[in-house]
Amino acid sequence: MNYLAHLHLSDNNERIMVGNFIADWVKGNKYNDYPDEIRRGILLHRAIDSFTDNHPLHKHSRQIFAESYGRFSGIVDDLLYDQF
Repeated sequence: MNYLAHLHLSDNNERIMVGNFIADWVKGNKYNDYPDEIRRGILLHRAIDSFTDNHPLHKHSRQIFAESYGRFSGIVDDLLYDQF
């Protein structure tokens, strides 16, 4: 899911947007080092990614690209979702 979608789902709260934006670079439980609303944004980002990554349509579309792109099929799939 792209940054604009993550930001759109941040309830127009700037601190949650910051957390949502930086979440890919915050590993493990390091989110606990941030203030509450930024932490909420990081956790929101993880929840959104988890939902989309485990959705049956996403899994199906990855399979479509698996033959041609192998282990990179998820990346190709993400790029297409980001564009459309």
